Amino acid sequence: MEQTCELTEESKKVAPKLVYLLKRLLDEWMCKKLCRIDQPGFNSAHLPLFMSIGKTGISNNELAAKMNVSKQATSKIVKELEAINMVKSEKSPDDARVVMLHFTPEGEAFYLNLKSQVMDLETQYKKVAGTKNYEIAIEVMLKLVEFHEQYNCSEQK
Repeated sequence: MEQTCELTEESKKVAPKLVYLLKRLLDEWMCKKLCRIDQPGFNSAHLPLFMSIGKTGISNNELAAKMNVSKQATSKIVKELEAINMVKSEKSPDDARVVMLHFTPEGEAFYLNLKSQVMDLETQYKKVAGTKNYEIAIEVMLKLVEFHEQYNCSEQK
């Protein structure tokens, strides 16, 4: 017996499904728009960490904490970014035990290009949803991320 699948208003508003769909569609946009920029070796897995380095630099430990990933995972992606001359590592002048990550000149130019495209996408989001709704959505997502960071950490104990 074949079942038909009808989407009801209720089934359209299931949060995990919506987050999954938005992530999948955003990943597709990133691959089509951002990762097709003339930068061989750069891929969508690099993007979140690369954009989190910022123009002022960041330590590997701070980057791992900011992205909520292991230091090993961060180090792996940083090595890949160093191999394509996007990022450089140098010891902190304040503490020789700390490795600071900075953009190379090529990496900074690429960062500014990516940031411009992401800002353009946000402008489009604001046109679709309205600026106030967009800002509310961002605040809600931040609260949900914080909830899961606390909830997931408390579950491990």
